Amino acid sequence: MTLGVERFHINGERDLPSAVLWPRRASLLAEASEVDRTIVATIISELGSNIVKYAQRGTIDIVRVERDDAIDIEITAEDFGPGIENVERAMSDHFSTGGTLGLGLPGVRRMANAFNIRSVIGRGTVVFASKRIGGQRLPHAILKNVERPMLAVKLPVFWSFSVRTQPRMGEHAIGDRGLAIEVNDGLLLAMIDVSGHGKRASGVADDLVANLRANASANLVAVMQHLFKAAQGTVGAAVGLAFVEPNLNQFRYMGIGNTRCAKLGKTSWRGVSRDGVLGGRWPTPYEQTVPLETDDCLVLWTDGIAENAIDDLRGTAAMRSPADIASRLVREFARPYDDSGCVVMKWHK
Repeated sequence: MTLGVERFHINGERDLPSAVLWPRRASLLAEASEVDRTIVATIISELGSNIVKYAQRGTIDIVRVERDDAIDIEITAEDFGPGIENVERAMSDHFSTGGTLGLGLPGVRRMANAFNIRSVIGRGTVVFASKRIGGQRLPHAILKNVERPMLAVKLPVFWSFSVRTQPRMGEHAIGDRGLAIEVNDGLLLAMIDVSGHGKRASGVADDLVANLRANASANLVAVMQHLFKAAQGTVGAAVGLAFVEPNLNQFRYMGIGNTRCAKLGKTSWRGVSRDGVLGGRWPTPYEQTVPLETDDCLVLWTDGIAENAIDDLRGTAAMRSPADIASRLVREFARPYDDSGCVVMKWHK
């Protein structure tokens, strides 16, 4: 089960410190030992440095995945550089085309429990490394069959994002889910709030997340209709969807139920969600289009977070990272008697 996602947008050395320091305070690594946190930070540092050195720009995604009694921190670094001509040679100790010791990728492979690299000349490189921080350690393996998407280099990535959820006090299962899915040269953001709490709500949320991933597109009405059908016969849910369109410097939003959406920046905006419950009665879709400016912050959240939370962030969002904003919303404004969650995106274009 994927329980959290962080994305760091790397455009130069100035972007590395926040990514490298993240494991020291990250709630996604709550169970990790000091040694494991150091290893995760080192992997991020090596992969981020490679992006800066060889490709100038790229992204680092960090995902927490729970499997039975094990917790894996999956790190995916993707760049938009020239690609690696000879991957096998690049994975050899002491080989380097950048005048360094050449220990970066081989070192990452040794530190990781699972490792994979794919590179296409003229398109870029994707490196995947997974570090286990709970349960039994996996035998070291290079996963030849792990497929990681190699995106065509059409546009640089203009966003960074963070997802945070928290079950109500006394519960471990949760019905609130946040997602950020890259699709159609844009970014689909979703906030799901299943009615009720506990295992029943969590099971419905799992089904809706699977449906959303299978049907993700730029067509918000079609995506919402798929979710609506999937929710029929269940306890129902509230859902907010936003699609970010980098070519047009804007996003579109539509919602059903008690999810919220707001833009914070030079100009502020609050979205309108239709009344109702997903899976009950289909309301007339209401899609809103909102322009984006540099350093704008887009937030989707559930009613498990206090209504005044967003007002508290006005004027400071431009100076905060998505991870800082999401963490603060859940840490300081989550209602203890309800599930809570948020998705935060920062616009960099």
